Amino acid sequence: MPRRSAKKPRRGQRDLSLPYQEWRFEVGEPEAGERLDGFLSTRLGWRSRTLVQRAIDEGAVQVLPFKDPQQAEVGAMRAGLKLRRGQEVVVRFDAPGGEDATRPPESSGLADASELQVVYEDEHIVAINKPPGIAVHPSKGHLTGSLIHLIHERHRALQGDTRDVPTLCHRLDRETSGLILCAKDQLSRTRLGKQFERRGVKKAYLALVEGVMTQDEGVVDLPIGTALTGSVRLKMGVREDGAGLHALTRWKVRKRLEARTLVELYPETGRQHQLRVHLAHLGYPIVGDKLYLGGDEIFARNVEGLLTREELDHLGLDHHALHSWRLTIEHPFTGFEMTLSAPLWPTIAALAGE
Repeated sequence: MPRRSAKKPRRGQRDLSLPYQEWRFEVGEPEAGERLDGFLSTRLGWRSRTLVQRAIDEGAVQVLPFKDPQQAEVGAMRAGLKLRRGQEVVVRFDAPGGEDATRPPESSGLADASELQVVYEDEHIVAINKPPGIAVHPSKGHLTGSLIHLIHERHRALQGDTRDVPTLCHRLDRETSGLILCAKDQLSRTRLGKQFERRGVKKAYLALVEGVMTQDEGVVDLPIGTALTGSVRLKMGVREDGAGLHALTRWKVRKRLEARTLVELYPETGRQHQLRVHLAHLGYPIVGDKLYLGGDEIFARNVEGLLTREELDHLGLDHHALHSWRLTIEHPFTGFEMTLSAPLWPTIAALAGE
């Protein structure tokens, strides 16, 4: 009886510390419901469907919510993933010239990967205290200099030429600081991904808000959807007209200041801008929040880099004062519950007197 060849192990995310070329494709109405591999095969004519499937398995393909009206969470990358209208498919292949190729540097706010604040690490996971002002993954306008780039650079410096590189298990907004978790191998990523998908991960945030909260704790159980007013497309708001998605946030006062409050936040759902929208709805917008404290005009001026000193003083901080504080997970290999925490980012701590 012929011996079966060993199954090739699935590779995780490609090493983003290396240079690459990128293609982006928006999913239109005619392509909605197509398989990911079929969608890409028609657009990457120089690659066979088999090579496209291999690229998906090796982590060279990413699907983003982009213009998806529901901003649905994207499942694990696989050839048979069914696409939704408005999603964006991103493909990144190694650039010609491999490691000798060059790429333009982009500022990440850190001098280099050695400045990353690692709050926990073992052979399966690594947890970073993310600075504000840095994207967690590459985007259309920022192909390099993201947090995952720096994590990969650090990993390569420590491990040398290795097959597996850390993979993000969740995301934070560019301006949000704090704890972010990566898996170092594909099995750990799969197991942690299932915990996030079934909402088995307990999350806690800290936020410094404008105004002094009178109650000690409370619950906001209000649906969230696209805002009905304003000119900013990505703005969200509380929707009680049946068009919003269920969103629930528990909160507790940690410290009252003269005109602000440091509050602990415990989201039980993960809607876009959930914590920022719920706090603004209560009348306590987050310090530094250009959209929900500053408003549409200040948000637009910030995008253009035109904020005045008066506007910055009104915001109170040049990034919003929201910090990913704690994550409670089951370790992907031991199964034991563990709580990871990241100290409050210094810029927020200074305003909060922490």
